[in-house]
Amino acid sequence: MSDHPANVASTSEGKAPVEERLVQPGNNIEAPSGKSEECKEIRAQMDAMVKAFEGFIYICSPDFEIEFMNQRLIDRTGAYPLGEKCYKALHDRDSVCPWCINEQVFAGETVNWEVLSPKDNRHYAITNTPIFHPCGSVSKMAMIRDITQRKLIEDERERLIAELESRNSDLKVLNFAVSHDLRGPLITIKGLMKWVQRDAMEGNFDRLQKTIERINLSATRMEQLIDDLLKLSRAGSMHGLVEEISIAEIAAEVVDLLAGKIAERGVTINIDKSIPTILGERHRILTILQNLVENAVKYMGDQQTPVIEISFRIEDNAKIFFVRDNGLGLESHNKGKIFGLFMKVDEGSEGTGIGLAILKRIIEEDGGRIWVESEGLGKGCTFCFSFDFEPSSVSSMDTGVSSMFKYDQT
Repeated sequence: MSDHPANVASTSEGKAPVEERLVQPGNNIEAPSGKSEECKEIRAQMDAMVKAFEGFIYICSPDFEIEFMNQRLIDRTGAYPLGEKCYKALHDRDSVCPWCINEQVFAGETVNWEVLSPKDNRHYAITNTPIFHPCGSVSKMAMIRDITQRKLIEDERERLIAELESRNSDLKVLNFAVSHDLRGPLITIKGLMKWVQRDAMEGNFDRLQKTIERINLSATRMEQLIDDLLKLSRAGSMHGLVEEISIAEIAAEVVDLLAGKIAERGVTINIDKSIPTILGERHRILTILQNLVENAVKYMGDQQTPVIEISFRIEDNAKIFFVRDNGLGLESHNKGKIFGLFMKVDEGSEGTGIGLAILKRIIEEDGGRIWVESEGLGKGCTFCFSFDFEPSSVSSMDTGVSSMFKYDQT
């Protein structure tokens, strides 16, 4: 490797130049004779392995001085800082890194850990191992591999497992719905048919009409439940064109769609015209807002001046959209429950209790989150949703690393 930067000799006191030491199997280092064909062959093998390694390699001394860097790391940092302190050369620090594991390595331990680099938001696996020299000194060799793709695959696998578990849980609830909620109207209809037969035979047409109306109500209940179950099964699977969307415009469209119910209840709707636009699918945002506004109208209670506000706020650089009402409100123990399947705070209210579960699935499918805020009964609710969340840092070791490697800025 006569043309490799590693041929520059180390000036560490009390240690032979790096070029005069050769890595042997077992992490031992011997001084080459310069004439030995065996040493040349081993040297060629080691050179080939270093060049073939698709990551970064560096070697440093117990006093933190760089003894070797492979070409990929030289290209990454833009320099070959032989003899410089590793914390300065690699991390641009003036003192030892707080996450440094040199003490463990120089005690003979091989340390493996993973880190998410804030420099490029990529995951790296790092192996730190000792190299024992015949003279009795020890060096540390660090080998760094980019494992971002593996992490993405692992994250996707975990997401799919969580989704599968969620779907399995939903299937149990759906099984209950089919066996219980659908059976109820069927039993009612079956029983009422006997009354129809009796009333028809007796010629009691007034009572027959009332019985038929009750049958129609039960049939409507079944139809609504079946429709909601179909919506739930499709939630998250219907994707369309992603475009820049005006939340304010869609909110106005929702008000038009629900004009009858809004007028019937005498609700005042206030739409914040400054709501920012987002990238998304129009029909999904329409579904979200329509369900939230309809839900707010439904649970106004006996509020004499019902008001619904559609607006947004910024928290930690995240845009949070919300639909706020001054209706019935919620007790704290019900805040999480209402997003479950067939969960209704007011059992006497209309609907099947699936609507919010559908919204939750739609929003989470797009990587977002929905939640409800309420100060208690009679104090209204604020349903919030957002799609702005930073990716979580996954690390097997709490390193506190502030930089992976400094970049060449030239």
